[in-house]
Amino acid sequence: MTHGHALATGPAFLGCPPSAPGSHRPHSLTTAPASVSGLRGRREASLAGCVSSVPVEPIGRGSVGPEVSDIQRRLGELGHACDRDPGLFDPITEAAVRAFQQRRGLAADGRVGEDTWRALVGASFRLGDRTLYVTRPLMHGDDVRDLQRRLNRLGFDAGYDDGFYGPQTFEAVRDFQLNAGLTVDGLAGTRTIDVLLRLHRQHQEAPASAVREREALRRPMRTSIAGARLMIDPGHDVGDPGALAPDGTPEHEVTWRLATGVEGRLAAMGAHVILSRGPSTAPTPEERAAQANAEDVEAILSIHCNANPSPAARGAAATYFGTDAQISDRGARLASLCLDAMLAATGTADCRTHASTTAILRASRAPAVLVEPGFLTHPEEGPLLCDPPYQHRIAAALTDAVLHFVVGDTAVAVA
Repeated sequence: MTHGHALATGPAFLGCPPSAPGSHRPHSLTTAPASVSGLRGRREASLAGCVSSVPVEPIGRGSVGPEVSDIQRRLGELGHACDRDPGLFDPITEAAVRAFQQRRGLAADGRVGEDTWRALVGASFRLGDRTLYVTRPLMHGDDVRDLQRRLNRLGFDAGYDDGFYGPQTFEAVRDFQLNAGLTVDGLAGTRTIDVLLRLHRQHQEAPASAVREREALRRPMRTSIAGARLMIDPGHDVGDPGALAPDGTPEHEVTWRLATGVEGRLAAMGAHVILSRGPSTAPTPEERAAQANAEDVEAILSIHCNANPSPAARGAAATYFGTDAQISDRGARLASLCLDAMLAATGTADCRTHASTTAILRASRAPAVLVEPGFLTHPEEGPLLCDPPYQHRIAAALTDAVLHFVVGDTAVAVA
């Protein structure tokens, strides 16, 4: 594990940040102030309402330095005490990170990468601490999640309460401001939040996004997959190759073969299938979700492989979007179909379905699942995942699952 960590550059503002809480300016495209590196820069950025620098490489066991001390401090404030050896990322700190990740629906790998760091910073904010507005990357925090929940329960569809102040939350704030007789600028400042807190209805149980999902579940299914718009997402890429099989095959090559196998089968049935990347391109998860949204797809299948230091770890799993307060009903249904199909095709162990807030699930409007048909690091399962006939079985199984999701019981199993 690395001991020195480069820092990424800061966000760009899609709307001008207000000079003071509650103040309003016309929206225009501008850039963020120069990024400030180091612990002080991180602290100042979090107080300003956005993270200007995050670790380019994950921070994990064995890392040392002020970044580790800051992580330990933040975890301690959230009830995960781990500062027995300040500044050293020891096993106690790793366990605390895992506990935090599990609680937040993140991949529980015990390392602090970009998603975990942003979640740690965002967990310190409460609604009203800062003015919320759209930035790139998106402003994130528990205050944004609270805002989304309140808007959703009032009937203003802010999307999933994922804690990211994105375009749908922005439009929901504008809609609320218009209905409340406030300045319509999409900035959740002091005045907007004060009115929202006074109007919040505690008795409404179903948020707008949940109502939308349940209505979609009740709609008549397609009678044919022909014309359905679908995205298949091969996990990882040449810049982020993922795990390695025992023979050195990188995960991004395995997922590409599986994804193109599914894509070919669905396209042959008449579906309009979009691959989120090519064999040598490297879009971010957020860019993949944005592409799916722009293409208005009906479902997203993201294919990855699992990995674990233990050679005994094996089995298939599937994840869908979900938090402690909300899940994607359609995503959960698609995840169950995919997992059942993979288990039937491979006979591997059942690692179940799980809720997650990973970017491809969180940022997409369509129901999305992330499937892992096995552990690439397993001494037997890893070589199988690299084997073309085994890949054919998995691709056929996933195609069958997507087909059943889109057209229901009228679907015919894929050979």
